[in-house]
Amino acid sequence: MKDLHLNLRFLEIFLRLSILPLTIASAFTVVQTKDSTDQYGKVEFTNISSFKFLFSMNCISAPYALISATLLMSLRENRITWGFFLLDQLIAYLMVTSSSAAAELLYLAHEGDREVSWSEVCSYFGKFCSKGKVSLVLHFLALLCFICLSLISALRVFRKFEPPSVSAKEEGRQGSDVH
Repeated sequence: MKDLHLNLRFLEIFLRLSILPLTIASAFTVVQTKDSTDQYGKVEFTNISSFKFLFSMNCISAPYALISATLLMSLRENRITWGFFLLDQLIAYLMVTSSSAAAELLYLAHEGDREVSWSEVCSYFGKFCSKGKVSLVLHFLALLCFICLSLISALRVFRKFEPPSVSAKEEGRQGSDVH
């Protein structure tokens, strides 16, 4: 059991530290997401709210991953288990929403939407679309790390509790309800 605990702790630290380069690279890439044409003008990440949200989540999740990895290495686990659980869940959910918003925008940029007369723009702003895709892929990889961390932190919190016990009286009543 102790080996499992140490392996889980090592995996958790590894995942938290893996998030750092992924989110930093995603943030730098999204900042460089810009393009211009003579015909249609200029587009950059600050014009697109979903890319600003993606950038913000990268800027929030990178320091959180570093701080939480440092705390995990230096403190006893019992003091911070619930905090990690809640914050890991929160960051994971926010990363899902930011990546979904950016993915939807990139899909519309590639495919357009004929029903509302939006044409695709990636043939005009290819550099913008390709940098956006790279940033989104890096963000999705960081999100996968956070999903794994959410599962690990949930395991750490809920393994401390025993399953609910069923008294003999309740067990007999449940058995008679089935028939």
